[in-house]
Amino acid sequence: MKRRTLLQASGAAALVPASVFAQSSTYPTRNITMITPYSAGTGVDTCARLICERLSQEWKVGVTVDNRVGANGIIGTEAVARAAPDGYTLLFTASPHLVNGALYKKLPFDPVKDFKPVVRVSDTRSIFVVPASAPVNNLAELIAYVKARPGKLSYSSGGNGSITHLAPALLTSMAGLEMLHVPYKGGAQAITDTASGQVFMTFTAISTAAGLIQAGKLKAIAVSGLHRAQAMPDVPTVDEAGLKGFDVVAWNAILAPAGTPDDIVRKIATTAAEIASTKAMGESMLAKGLEARVVNNAEFTAGFEAEGQKWAKVVAISGAKLD
Repeated sequence: MKRRTLLQASGAAALVPASVFAQSSTYPTRNITMITPYSAGTGVDTCARLICERLSQEWKVGVTVDNRVGANGIIGTEAVARAAPDGYTLLFTASPHLVNGALYKKLPFDPVKDFKPVVRVSDTRSIFVVPASAPVNNLAELIAYVKARPGKLSYSSGGNGSITHLAPALLTSMAGLEMLHVPYKGGAQAITDTASGQVFMTFTAISTAAGLIQAGKLKAIAVSGLHRAQAMPDVPTVDEAGLKGFDVVAWNAILAPAGTPDDIVRKIATTAAEIASTKAMGESMLAKGLEARVVNNAEFTAGFEAEGQKWAKVVAISGAKLD
C-alpha cells in the first residue's frame, strides 16, 4: 500500500511541468500580468498600480496591471482561475471576490477553491453618512430617529449586492431598523442624492465622502471596521458607537491560481508585504483614499474561507441575489 501511494505521488508530480519547479527558485524571470476585475481609477486599480510599480522595480521585470472588467468582476477573475499556476498571471482584487460566491448561484469558478490567497495589502475604509440637514449627529441618535419612523426612511447604495448595499443591510439588521433600500447604478448618484436629502443615509468610501463632509453637505456618523480610520480619526467606529462586532471593511489583496507553487506564493507575499509596510507606501495609499494594512500569507490564508462564510451570512440578511 505504501509503495502504491509513493507511485501515485510520483505519477502526479510527473504531470506538473518541470519548468514550474525550475521557476520556483529563480522566480520571476519574465514579465508578470496582474489582472484586476475593476476599472481604471477605482481604489482597487489605484492600489494595484502602486504595488505593481514597486514590484517591478524590486524584481527588475515588468509587472503590468491588466483591467478586465465586466459581469461584476467575474470576467477578469475567471481569466486568472483558468491561467497557468506559475506565478506569472495573478489577480489583484477586493472583498467582492468572496461576496460573489454568495450572490450568484453558479459561477464559472470557485472563489475559494480555485485560488490561493497571497497577501492583503490595504483596506478601502468606508463611512456611514447622512445629509447635513438630518437631525442626527451620531449612531445612537440615528438609530433612535429611524426606529421612530419604521419603513419611512431610506438608504442608497451603488447597486444590489454591492458592499454599499450589504453594510447598511447588516447595520439595519443588527440595530432592528426598517429602512427602504434604494439601489443606483453606481455610487456617485447614491451619494449625491444623500447629500441633497432625497435619501436619509448612505455607506461609501471615505475618499468619496470627504469633500462633501468638509463642504458641510454631509454628516459623518460612523466608520466601518474595528478601528478608527486614519483619514478621519475623530469619527467613531460602528462597533464603539454601540453595535458591537460590526466589521465591514473592503480589503485589497493579491490572489494566485490554485496550484501555484507555495514558494512562489511566499515570495510574492513577502515582497508585496514589505512594500506595503513602508512609510512611503502608506502615505501614498492614504493620499489615494486607501489605508495600508498588511495581513501576511499565513493569516490571510487561514481566514479566507471563513470570511467567505461571513459574507454569505451578510448577503442572506440583505436578501440580495444577482442570478
